[in-house]
Amino acid sequence: MMPGQHLMTQNLAPVGYGSDANLVSSAALPPHGLVTAEDISPYCMAPTGQLGGDAMQGGWPEVHLLDQQPNFEIILPNQRGGKRGPFKDPSLREQTAQTRKIGSCIRCRMQRIRCENNPDEEGGPCLTCKKVSNSRAGRFPCLRYKITDIRLFKPGQVPGYEWTRRWSNNISDPIQNWASDELKTIYISEGLSNKCVKIEVRQFIPQTGDKLERTWDYRGTKRSVSIPPYALVNLEVVKEAYQDHIRDSMKDAFGRLLGPRNGLLFKTYERAWHIYQDQSTSPECHELLHQTLMLWMSVRLTTRSSFIVGNETLGMRRDILDATSPNHGMIPLPPVLGAQLDLILIHHIQTRLRRELLDKLQKMMSKNKQSTWLVTYLVVFILLHNTALITAHDAGYAKKHGMKRRFAREEKVKEYHLGANILLAHFHYCNKGIYPFSEDCKDQDLRTLAGLDEEKIKFVHTTTSYARRNRPEWEEIRQAGAYEHDYFFVSQLFEANWQPRTTI
Repeated sequence: MMPGQHLMTQNLAPVGYGSDANLVSSAALPPHGLVTAEDISPYCMAPTGQLGGDAMQGGWPEVHLLDQQPNFEIILPNQRGGKRGPFKDPSLREQTAQTRKIGSCIRCRMQRIRCENNPDEEGGPCLTCKKVSNSRAGRFPCLRYKITDIRLFKPGQVPGYEWTRRWSNNISDPIQNWASDELKTIYISEGLSNKCVKIEVRQFIPQTGDKLERTWDYRGTKRSVSIPPYALVNLEVVKEAYQDHIRDSMKDAFGRLLGPRNGLLFKTYERAWHIYQDQSTSPECHELLHQTLMLWMSVRLTTRSSFIVGNETLGMRRDILDATSPNHGMIPLPPVLGAQLDLILIHHIQTRLRRELLDKLQKMMSKNKQSTWLVTYLVVFILLHNTALITAHDAGYAKKHGMKRRFAREEKVKEYHLGANILLAHFHYCNKGIYPFSEDCKDQDLRTLAGLDEEKIKFVHTTTSYARRNRPEWEEIRQAGAYEHDYFFVSQLFEANWQPRTTI
């Protein structure tokens, strides 16, 4: 046995079915149930009993979520005990300090083994990974990625196109100088549902840095129109209203943004929604899905233009945006009001959701629980699709304003795409034992190794079939660098020998 490897014993007891699932390879199990930490997938094994069949609709399983409770445990004899003392060996102290500085790689961190930096190849594979480079474990690239480094939404307005300079520190100080005491009630919508957000606004006295017009590019010419200066009266009330709106309009948004109802996007989000709604879903999975769906919907609100609907239009005519505008016929939001809404959504809602979501996802993937494989897949799928959507928004903004570049925030787009690689790397590491979407993965593998019931097995099979049919098209999308396409990042979940891609 090589240094850093440990023996794992497994206590196989009869169990009920889990509402979620994870995978390891049956090939990773040598006789007598002894496994080395190097070869086993982070997701552990569990046996299941016989499962009944389910109806299919359009090739996808009809959703009937069952009340299922797993009771399988993996015993790790060498789990860490108390806090260790300082290293007596100076070289170990130096190695530890260097690892803290540059971070440990995914494989070493997930296996809780020392990640030895290679002084002869700074930034290259660690010495620990090099030792197993000729084994199956060495097929996975040595990547110093951390889930908590992922960027999931735009940070604010594009530099040079800010709507105001009042809140450059992201602190929502209230407006002090009002032009009128009259409060007006307006309704705003982003067009993803029939629901609106009701807010109170008031006319204010503009100051230097406040934008008082809406602009767009038409055939190389800048166009603009003056907008009356109105702003929010109470940001806290609007924050609560938006939290309700995000939750209430989410299901409608699926139908408007995810394509055909029998397509992979819609069916995957639908699966996540049903598991989220299912009362038998474990609290940790329920919370993770809740935060993922809430964040996804809130990001849609900051990457789409919202408009005033209803009778109160703040004095603006219905044709204030002429035929040259991509939003002709709509009533735009006053720019400072739009900046306030971005401040609420990005810095008061999305920032908290991102922090909590990524922390939970990192803990879930490092716990190595077989019962969370399906939820992990669904969350990663949604976050990867979100990357394509925010990339498309950035490209659309650059085009709308006639910028001479592909993306409005090129450096931020690079960060989004790095985040996608981080998600993909962790997902593929956790599936290194057995690849669930391969044709070689049998029903019995999914039952005994993943704890899936028949309905979820059919979902995996239908997903596999969809991926196989669309493989040539997806390859063309990736080769063309179509980062804005719905499937550019999502399709990489189904690559058996995935490697990180450099984008822009």
